[in-house]
Amino acid sequence: MKAFRTLLKLAQRDLETLRRALSEQIAREAEIAQRIAGHEQTVRAEQALAQRDYESGRAYGGYAVAAIQVRKALEAERALIGQEIERLRGLIAEAHVEARKFERLIELEEQREKAKREKHENAELDEFATMRAARASAVSRQ
Repeated sequence: MKAFRTLLKLAQRDLETLRRALSEQIAREAEIAQRIAGHEQTVRAEQALAQRDYESGRAYGGYAVAAIQVRKALEAERALIGQEIERLRGLIAEAHVEARKFERLIELEEQREKAKREKHENAELDEFATMRAARASAVSRQ
């Protein structure tokens, strides 16, 4: 039974490690979303400036190409993070199942121990009752 408790602690530790990794990935995903929103805002500001100023309008073409590349890179990073989040969620689900298995094994072992104790107590009580009945029988014969 001690082995089950050790295995349960290990499973819970692994589960907690996975949860922390998931929260880190979710934070990274939120950061990327903010960076994308900031990038979009910058692109809109550059578009407005290019519409007002001739020189800015001429330079905007080069900026637009670079902005598209940055956007693609951010989206690719976001997709990778999304895949990692899904992978971690799957691992967390598996870790939950494993931890629950150990919890259930511990519960079953405790139930077996309790049943064994109760059986032993009942056997002692039966033996005591038998001895008492034998004494009562012996005393009544005398």
